[in-house]
Amino acid sequence: MGDLYTKMKAFFGATYKLIAILSPFGFILSIVFFFGEAKNTEKLVDNLVGIEQSLSTRHIGIFPDYLDKINELLSETSLSDTARIVVFEDVLFYGAFYDGEAFKDVVENLIKLSHSRKIVIAYYESSSDMRRGRMFREVIQESWMRQSDLPHLRKTRLELMDSLRKKDVDRQSVYRISDSIACERLFAVYRDKDRAEFEKRIKKILVPLYSEQENDFPMFQQIDDIKQMYLNKPLNTISFYDIYTMCQQITDSVATFYKANKIQLVPLGNYLSMSCWSNGEKVLFAFPGRFAADEIGFISRDNAILQYINTMLDGVINSSEDDS
Repeated sequence: MGDLYTKMKAFFGATYKLIAILSPFGFILSIVFFFGEAKNTEKLVDNLVGIEQSLSTRHIGIFPDYLDKINELLSETSLSDTARIVVFEDVLFYGAFYDGEAFKDVVENLIKLSHSRKIVIAYYESSSDMRRGRMFREVIQESWMRQSDLPHLRKTRLELMDSLRKKDVDRQSVYRISDSIACERLFAVYRDKDRAEFEKRIKKILVPLYSEQENDFPMFQQIDDIKQMYLNKPLNTISFYDIYTMCQQITDSVATFYKANKIQLVPLGNYLSMSCWSNGEKVLFAFPGRFAADEIGFISRDNAILQYINTMLDGVINSSEDDS
């Protein structure tokens, strides 16, 4: 037994000395290995980026991060091409509450292109149509109300819908009326109980909308005047209905300006499943995420998607003509 103990002690002692001698070399080898792998990883990342850039369809971020990509798409659009530029958006002032300068750039790019290219924009024309679309309605609710109020809003809305159905209210009006009443109730509670947070939210959303500068289109001045009218109202008098009214006024201003510049506007009467901007060669499109304001953006050169956008527009135009 003693001999076995002596042998084991000698073995482990020799092993420890060997590790002690080799450990500096092992450390150096680890560093060399690390830098070698880092270099390989860098090459791998470069290769993956190259592959991602070459894909016909790729992810480009979450709203409002991709607003500048819309301007890139419009800026690189050929003036001589005959393909029409197609836009689907829930509102004509898309992105204006989040990045006023990006919105201005989009308008300026569209006006420049309108001199030689046919531009068609499908959008919600009136506040009643806007309320039908999930994107616009929920973006407004998410932007102007607290996230903590949204579950209460949905519950109140359902209760009102049940009540209105029992009164035989027109089915198409049930949701719109219940949504309006529910929003006004919770908006008033928020406004009256959390005045400081409410005022901060109002200014945060409206201030980026537009800042007057020289040589801008008169339409931008009109938007600025509309914004100031609401910013200057006494805090306790601002209602949720005011927000829809303001959006309608801004929509009317942009619509008048676009029509004067020969841009064709097509009213949307049905649910808008995605926003998109197509120049005939490339399309940027976005789907709503968990929250409507968190739209997920993609850009594509896929001919099937480009064709789908054109088919979708033709369907909207034909539907609009049938209604008239």
